[in-house]
Amino acid sequence: MTKGDVVGKRWFAVRTQPNREQRAKHQLDRQQFRTFLPLIEKSVCHARKIRQVRSALFPGYLFVELDLSKDQWRCINSTYGVSCLVMAGERPAFIPAGVIELIIELSKSNGLVDFTPDLQPGMSVQMVSGPLSGLIGRLNRCDARGRVEVLLEVMGQEIRVTSSAKVLMPA
Repeated sequence: MTKGDVVGKRWFAVRTQPNREQRAKHQLDRQQFRTFLPLIEKSVCHARKIRQVRSALFPGYLFVELDLSKDQWRCINSTYGVSCLVMAGERPAFIPAGVIELIIELSKSNGLVDFTPDLQPGMSVQMVSGPLSGLIGRLNRCDARGRVEVLLEVMGQEIRVTSSAKVLMPA
């Protein structure tokens, strides 16, 4: 064993083909790999209609748990829907311990990641879906029905936006 070898089971990132996260997950599951695809619900507007869809939290990626000393990890690269394992030189690059485990803890049984329990007024948050996706602001208020008020700075002015807590994540 060399200094860079990983001992035991660790989580690794798998780069998928565009919009093929679900297919890659299904194929890796059939090969008896333990996989994790974190999902979020986001609003999509098309033809003047808004609908809620499930989308990957990290588009183009899913995670697989491997023991590099035991598992046949090279076959992952030739799996349908997979582009490649994220590599660090000649070996797959592992995700730091605790990161994926934390996201799994925040996930519900249906695979949707729920960041809302940790939201508290005054904290910095990022909009993850909708027309304001990607903007960072300060959480001003939360209510019991899951509605939030966020203060966003747009063009040098602070604006109040009321939205669902589902579209926020801590920044």
